[in-house]
Amino acid sequence: LLGGMLGDGYALINAGVGGNSAREAMARYDRDVLAKKPDLILIEFGGNNHDPGNQKRRVDDTEFKKHLADFKAKVPAGCKVVVITFPPVIDEQHAYGNNPFFPDGLDKACEPQREIVRKFAKDNSYPLVDLHRLMWDRRYEFILKDGVHLNAAGQKFFAEKVYETLKKENMLK
Repeated sequence: LLGGMLGDGYALINAGVGGNSAREAMARYDRDVLAKKPDLILIEFGGNNHDPGNQKRRVDDTEFKKHLADFKAKVPAGCKVVVITFPPVIDEQHAYGNNPFFPDGLDKACEPQREIVRKFAKDNSYPLVDLHRLMWDRRYEFILKDGVHLNAAGQKFFAEKVYETLKKENMLK
């Protein structure tokens, strides 16, 4: 969708892997992102850092901050970055939403890392697309019945917000 908004002259590469934790994403960062010599990186991860069934996949706040610092340290000179928060989780629809591991729900469990992402963007003067805040009041309109993945309307909204940010920040060619 974003590619269609950008038009010709842009080669988009999606290096995201659904279900990856920040640790897993950063293990692929050099190969799947930096090796492509990007002019712009959209970074959105952190939503899969809270696996209640597999402690080895969990990424705590300290490790999450380290991954963000490692990401920043490797951004190529001249490469632009847009930071994106993890969208809302509809707890009553998500498999982990009512899990005892998350007494206040998975969405609230994700919020500290969303705050880390917001601070990371601010501290580094990176534009932020705060999907959580932008979608919260319309989450039932934008999120599939699984409570976490974006439906077609959510994907369109996401692409539009990224495009608006790129345009506003003069990041387009």
